[in-house]
Amino acid sequence: MSVDDEIARFDWTQVRTYLGYAEMVPRALRGLIAAEDDHEATHFGAWIERILLSEAGPCEGCAPVATVLVATLPEMTPPGHTAALDVLSLIAAAEITGPAHEQIGTVDIIEIRHAVAAGFQHYLEVLQAGSSPTADLHSCVDLLDVLAFYDRSLAPAAIATLQAVRTSGHATDLTVAIDNTLADLTGS
Repeated sequence: MSVDDEIARFDWTQVRTYLGYAEMVPRALRGLIAAEDDHEATHFGAWIERILLSEAGPCEGCAPVATVLVATLPEMTPPGHTAALDVLSLIAAAEITGPAHEQIGTVDIIEIRHAVAAGFQHYLEVLQAGSSPTADLHSCVDLLDVLAFYDRSLAPAAIATLQAVRTSGHATDLTVAIDNTLADLTGS
């Protein structure tokens, strides 16, 4: 499917975000997917994050946005890919922290995590690739941490990949993140 086909799967005029209905989201998604540089990708990623997440938690728009981002990861420019992985890790980790009346739209954390988990194999591949940017690796470690913690059926593949990546001579901060994630997933 093309980017436009993925976007067309949703009626954005009915999806609620913290800034109102999500009619403006398809433009931001297209911008993120095709971002030509880090500045542009960061701009679109931060804008998407701002309309989807608040101190009260995620909004209704998180699941459809995650669905589109996951489906289009292979088509993104490298800067867009990095920003999208960051947004996906934030969406996956979001928790409802405020009272129900503060939630925007129908928010289902399980549905949101399921939408993000559809990219699980991609996250593993990014970690296994020897040439992935450090920011992508950090986001994928975060994604595996959240997704495999909540869906234990993902834990064996996440643990095996993280153990293999840990011994690949990465920077200390990434090794620490991997060690922390492995501790979360193995209970040690």
